[in-house]
Amino acid sequence: MLEVNIKRKVPGFNLDVTFSVDGEMLGILGPSGSGKTMTLQCIAGLLRPDQGLIKLNNKVLFDSSEQVSLQAQARKVGFVFQNYALFPHLSTIENIAYGMRNCQRQEIFERVQTLIDKMKLEGLQNRYPRQLSAGQQQRVAIARALATEPEVLLLDEPFSALDSMVKKQLELEVMKLQQFYSGNIILVTHDLAEAYRLCSALAIYESGKVVQFDQKQKVISSPVNKQVARITRCTNFMDGIIAEIRDSSVWVMVPDLGINLKVVANDHRNMLVNQAVTIGVRPEYIRIAQGPGQNILLSPLDSVVESIATINCYFCLDTVSGGRYYLETIFPKSDAQLLSNGQKYYLYLPPEHITIISD
Repeated sequence: MLEVNIKRKVPGFNLDVTFSVDGEMLGILGPSGSGKTMTLQCIAGLLRPDQGLIKLNNKVLFDSSEQVSLQAQARKVGFVFQNYALFPHLSTIENIAYGMRNCQRQEIFERVQTLIDKMKLEGLQNRYPRQLSAGQQQRVAIARALATEPEVLLLDEPFSALDSMVKKQLELEVMKLQQFYSGNIILVTHDLAEAYRLCSALAIYESGKVVQFDQKQKVISSPVNKQVARITRCTNFMDGIIAEIRDSSVWVMVPDLGINLKVVANDHRNMLVNQAVTIGVRPEYIRIAQGPGQNILLSPLDSVVESIATINCYFCLDTVSGGRYYLETIFPKSDAQLLSNGQKYYLYLPPEHITIISD
């Protein structure tokens, strides 16, 4: 288990984060400058926190109260940098084996060969970084990080410089990596879909703090505030007031649209009638309905944006205050072929997919 509870101040920025990882892959998401890479550097021993504790499998790596701060090479931490940081004058084999200089030659040979096989680097052993593609360099960087048998592997936006095809292949290989690597993995990324595919838990950063840390399904379904909701691509926000709470259902009145929406909320212990809240619904969950009913809005189609496999449709509703509210939906192309601009459609907002954001 990796336990992190640290603080670090730099001019204009304060890092104050707490989380733990226990034999799983954690995805760290957040805007640029929110402290994601700084956290990895503190775990690896490349930066020293001002205070706090970092513990890995019951071994203290850093403890400000006890004046403990192990050197990076003593931490059993593997780090894959965003720019790979391979040594340009070393071959693939030499790069992978670099951190094993104190091991026996036979052990080095066997471990490097195993990693070359697992990371699909066969035939590239004697090439230098300049002779490798970006994807191949990434594989070498991961193999080098694993060669020292670390207890935690840190991946700092490892796919950001790769094209979509290479990225997809490397994602699959990282998934397979978890079949033979039993340590903890932390992935820093800006890509929500990537984090969701690869990770079991998510930590959402905002201005140097972890604003939400939980299993990925919980973070996606129950964002704690609008910032987390936006990062996790929940849109269609509406300001409302809780009108009724009954069993597992909450009814939210949206005054500006003149509607009363039913929301499935299994955990509503902190919700009160007449409480002001924000609700949101992901565009992919909204569907066309055949007629009026609960959670169904009638709205004209205002505009369409076409993607490769889907179509983003924007419906325009008149508000009570005299303004306009745009509702975004995402449909498969096969479902959106018959939609026409200006035509009115009934839109269904599923109660189980509406999120109540009280913060």
